[in-house]
Amino acid sequence: MRRNVIQLGLVWLTAFNLRVILFAIPPSLPAIRSELGLSFSVTGSITSLAVLMLGVASIPGALLATRYGARRIVSVCGVGLAIVTVSLTLPPAVFWVFAGSGLLTFSIAIAQPSLAVLIRRWFPGAIARAGSLYGNGLLLGSVFGASLSPYVSGAIGWRGMFLVWAAVAGTSALLWIRFTPRDSAAAPQIHLGAIARDPRAWQVAALFTFQNLVYYTVATWLPFLVKDRGAAYLATTLLFLNLFPILLLLALAFFRWQYALSTGFYVIAGVLAAAGSFGLLLGLSNFAWPLAFMVGLGAGAAFVGSVALPPLLASNESEAAGFSALMFTAGYTLAFAGPISAGVLVDSTGQVAMAFWPPVVGGILMAVVGSLAPRLLVRSRAAA
Repeated sequence: MRRNVIQLGLVWLTAFNLRVILFAIPPSLPAIRSELGLSFSVTGSITSLAVLMLGVASIPGALLATRYGARRIVSVCGVGLAIVTVSLTLPPAVFWVFAGSGLLTFSIAIAQPSLAVLIRRWFPGAIARAGSLYGNGLLLGSVFGASLSPYVSGAIGWRGMFLVWAAVAGTSALLWIRFTPRDSAAAPQIHLGAIARDPRAWQVAALFTFQNLVYYTVATWLPFLVKDRGAAYLATTLLFLNLFPILLLLALAFFRWQYALSTGFYVIAGVLAAAGSFGLLLGLSNFAWPLAFMVGLGAGAAFVGSVALPPLLASNESEAAGFSALMFTAGYTLAFAGPISAGVLVDSTGQVAMAFWPPVVGGILMAVVGSLAPRLLVRSRAAA
């Protein structure tokens, strides 16, 4: 019993670290841009690179778990995450900000499939409980990274802030290596060719892509829109973007409604995301809190719906893993265009508010895809 509690705690802590450093990047971008003299488009490309790596490494992460063992992959990625986060503070600064951002998200993406395998393997009688704890760690990591980092950065600088999170990640990795059971068993084989030929996988990927484009673009450029209002206002705005919508979405777990297959669910999510982004496009920084909440609720709803689809549609564990890997790969790889294209718009117009055109379009496309894909998925599921 005690051993299971320790393993559950380390799953939570590892999940926390897979998000806290990633979500610490966007609030730090104004300070990084100011110190390094970057253009807006180059600054936006930092987030774009991170999102791209989340996509590029998803399938390799699943394949590495199959070859080398899930626990070993998580151990290596945990140590790598701590080391790479330290590298963000090294000279030459411009090189390491980009290289470090890419490498840390590469480590995150490689580790995620292995953690999913270990949850099923270590807690066969409590998969739902362990999965909820894993999701809770991801949630709190994103909230702490986005909302606490502005305060830490304001007190000790953005380099000091990354060193703090690197220390947390390093401690977590050492605890994981010391207290988790030795396990070199391979993850299940994934038949990517068959998955790629299944139209359902691409319908799920489309839903996942547009919510990512909306969220990461808004998260990147919102700090620039409200930066003159101080760290406290920014931190609170990011709470409205990240925490408060998720608290509302947690209520979905108490209903038997299959929201992940609901057309109305995704249409409403897309409309909310587009409307909130449009308000930010108009430069309504006085209403940043409710607008951020609308974006966070819309993108968050589409996210929880999308990630629930692979196990709903798949017929076995291998197929579920394949659907998930393809969804993450396509969704993150395509969504990387959002933050960088927003930066180009800011550079060409000189107005930060123009950065919110891509999420407005992304929210509209989310609603359009949401009006079509769930019905097609329901039909294909019934036919199967």
